[in-house]
Amino acid sequence: MGQDSALTHVGVSGSNTNDTGYAINLTGNAVTITGIALLPKTSVSTHASNYITTTISAGGVTLATHTTNSTGGSAMVAGTPLNLTFAATGVGTALELASAGVITVAVVSSGTGPAYNFTSYFPLRYNRV
Repeated sequence: MGQDSALTHVGVSGSNTNDTGYAINLTGNAVTITGIALLPKTSVSTHASNYITTTISAGGVTLATHTTNSTGGSAMVAGTPLNLTFAATGVGTALELASAGVITVAVVSSGTGPAYNFTSYFPLRYNRV
């Protein structure tokens, strides 16, 4: 039975700009990503043209996305965790992260883009052979 741990968090921030953050699996073992949560330091409202889209990926596979676009998106509330649902491609082995594997958190700002500042957290389970 694997023991849960926490992968180093990834912080991103900006105002009308894109940003990309990275986390590396330094556990020395393969792990399975069991969840993705964003924890905003700044609230971000939804908007039709001025919004951000966040994409979480590992090994070139999209694990989850979030947008503050008022069409299909949701706001981010400071101090309130936002648990993301894994994308259709983020199932099975796509959630496995090799030792020294990298998770990418990319934020793209649209329109004049809102100010944002949040940290992404990734609960992990060690893969035992």
